[in-house]
Amino acid sequence: MSGSFADTPQIESKNAPVISLQNQGKIQGIFDRNLVIFKGVPYASPPVQSFRWLPPQPVQKWQGIKETTRFAPICSQKATSWDTDPALKNTSEDCLYLNIWAPKAFFDHPQDQHLYPVMVWIHGGAFVSGGSSLEIYNPSALAQQGIVVVSFNYRLGRFGFFAHPALKQESEEDQWANYGLMDQIAALKWVKNNIISFGGDSNNVTVFGESAGGASIISLMTITDAKGLFDKAIIQSGTGHSKAFPLTPQNQAEAIGINFAQKHHILSSGVDALQELRSLPTDYIIDDLNIQNLQPNLFAGLIIDQTLLTQSLEEAYVKGDFYPVPLLIGDTDGDGLLLSKTSLADLAKDLHTTTEAINHIYNPDNKKSESSIIHQLIADTQILEPTRQLAHQVASKNKPVYRFRFSYIADAARSYSSFGATHASEIPYIFDNLSKAYRSVSNQDHAMAKAIMMSWVNFAKNGNPSVQGFPIFLPINQAPEQLLHFGMDGIKFEKDPFKNRLDFIESIFTKKNSKNKQDIPVNKNLPKYPTR
Repeated sequence: MSGSFADTPQIESKNAPVISLQNQGKIQGIFDRNLVIFKGVPYASPPVQSFRWLPPQPVQKWQGIKETTRFAPICSQKATSWDTDPALKNTSEDCLYLNIWAPKAFFDHPQDQHLYPVMVWIHGGAFVSGGSSLEIYNPSALAQQGIVVVSFNYRLGRFGFFAHPALKQESEEDQWANYGLMDQIAALKWVKNNIISFGGDSNNVTVFGESAGGASIISLMTITDAKGLFDKAIIQSGTGHSKAFPLTPQNQAEAIGINFAQKHHILSSGVDALQELRSLPTDYIIDDLNIQNLQPNLFAGLIIDQTLLTQSLEEAYVKGDFYPVPLLIGDTDGDGLLLSKTSLADLAKDLHTTTEAINHIYNPDNKKSESSIIHQLIADTQILEPTRQLAHQVASKNKPVYRFRFSYIADAARSYSSFGATHASEIPYIFDNLSKAYRSVSNQDHAMAKAIMMSWVNFAKNGNPSVQGFPIFLPINQAPEQLLHFGMDGIKFEKDPFKNRLDFIESIFTKKNSKNKQDIPVNKNLPKYPTR
């Protein structure tokens, strides 16, 4: 990607509308053709210094009119070797801001009082990277379809997900550990309270997110504090329900937190430890953590904190301990997050099956390479099978659930996409931002982007993702084995072509769970860092 859409020229005007926010102050945005855009709107106080590792605090009121014409920094992180978006160079712990794209027509004719559906984007990045101002997430095309779109930052890495005994002792209401999820809830509450001032219908809010953003939505659907903050959800390659990405139990997360403190020569576990931890420079907290270096002995990710998350997400959905909403959910056909260097034999052992059984399902004609089989197997175990299972679990609560698969590959990427549509490859189609992802874009690429974007728009508007001129999209309670397939040969509503594969994975997990009810053993032998 060549640049950040934070730097896209906008048409500024002194006549841009001034909005009064609840309990905050007034803001003024900018015009951009038929939209009004507000950037860098604070939804919580800066979580810095003594507020590091506290729940998001209310914004301090300000006097006068705050210009919200530039994106705020994204949350502190270390970019990976493949990250080139300039937004990733502008990071800070002071990052709890959101952005709004609203149709200008609402402000031109306020007497009409026509409210628009709201879509709230939750970005992905394994809970360690990403941000709302990446150019690939520019939602202008969505907003131009009559949608109010909101995006926001939330704390990442150890700033957002960190457990230490001293933090739990400090918290009077056990609001600790999953600070990034608390930020998400605070942002959604802000939307609920303020979005009507931007022409948004607070009773028609659709959250949508990919990867960790999808996992966030899966988590939010189990959290009481998030109940009623959104009315529909779109989950793209969500990983939170997957057995491959389990939550960290509280005692293990605290051990990881102590481990991190010990690395930085912080040995106590009381108030002194918190003062020392909060005094560590930002770079020390980041400590090279990113998607390429997830530091499993130093970073816990989502934590079973016994307050927001009281059990594994898998268990919560099996037991029905979640708040269902109408759902659009799916994956990409090459959705493996990491192409492991392991052998097929090692994978078979990990899954308690045999290479013969795997080959019978994945390579019946003996024409596929081992790396191709491994990639398909990882995709199915990490995302595709858990996605199918989650879809049926939510549908069992009598909510309409629509399932999709994305396997389309852009014309410019076909020469090097040997494993199908990769993880996150649908994002530039959802936002109709193909030119930000590829050097050249064909007419077929543009047509696919328009179709899938309008499917998301229609779901946000009326709960039905069907698009005129394309196959009718039925919920799975009417068509249990079918999905809408955005593929190389067009858009089809068809039986899941991977059904046999996913049935195989489901049978493996069922057998595995029956033998071992504790999915994630607590690691009591975490390596300790030398101390002085």
